[in-house]
Amino acid sequence: MGPSPETYHIPVMVSEVLEGLLTPHCGVLVDATAGGGGHSAALLEAAPQARLVAVDRDEAAVAAAQDRLSRFGERVRVVQGAFSRLAEAAQPQLDRWGAEGADGVLFDLGVSSRQIDEGARGFSFRQDGLLDMRMDRSSGVPAGQLLERVEEADLAGIIREYGEERGHRRIARAICRARDEGNLVTTDQLRKAVVSTRPQRPEKTLARVFQALRIYVNGELDELRSGLDAAVDLLRPGGRLTVISYHSLEDRIVKTCLAELARGCICPPRAPICTCGHTPSFRLLGRKARRPTAVEVEGNPRARSARLRAAEKL
Repeated sequence: MGPSPETYHIPVMVSEVLEGLLTPHCGVLVDATAGGGGHSAALLEAAPQARLVAVDRDEAAVAAAQDRLSRFGERVRVVQGAFSRLAEAAQPQLDRWGAEGADGVLFDLGVSSRQIDEGARGFSFRQDGLLDMRMDRSSGVPAGQLLERVEEADLAGIIREYGEERGHRRIARAICRARDEGNLVTTDQLRKAVVSTRPQRPEKTLARVFQALRIYVNGELDELRSGLDAAVDLLRPGGRLTVISYHSLEDRIVKTCLAELARGCICPPRAPICTCGHTPSFRLLGRKARRPTAVEVEGNPRARSARLRAAEKL
């Protein structure tokens, strides 16, 4: 028997999400990362007048969200779609509800607890399974096929850029050696190849390597940029954008995007007067990212790296 929708994924920073996303007059919300429906359910409960479009690119997450959110009836629609197709997924439903725009868009980035714990998905070095790592298993190239043909130098670049791992060259060499010997089909074989390089902190290094491959396989950073652009367009004035990220690569993109949206004058620093006429389109809800409480981290250790940023459209 599989996990219930309630245990599919434990949503992080729920109270902070409600505070950062909800306004007194919420009409339609968009949860761009529905997962098991945890955040969506909390939003619908906290704003009984609101309706919500829940989107996820993972077909298993869509099924879990549909199950968990069915009790809200016509107030919710669950749709499969990637960040880069967020407008295509959400806008038709906003039109059906007669909404001029979304009052809030939420992104809870990264990989869900269920995806990590299910070995067959290939996301975790702690669970043995085939090297897949795709969020949407109906499209794209599995990690195993990528590793079959990637050049060593290119693999080192992937591990350096997306995993920020200093030992990228020797790790790429070890992975390619295992591949050439026919020993690179499963996550456990990948784990052994990485550990064979004797990293000082094996778990940290494994996490970085698996993260790097997952990000590359799913094009996660480009998807995030596209999703943020779509969210900006979906939001009506007064609507809010809230994003939870889990590593520096994601958070850097979110921080930069929100800073640019909240920026006023873009004239050269030495210009005596402003001639650009540029005005902010968003205001930041807090200058720094919010962190989960110690109590939450104790109860859900996977929340420890979460960072929440929010902004409101002017």
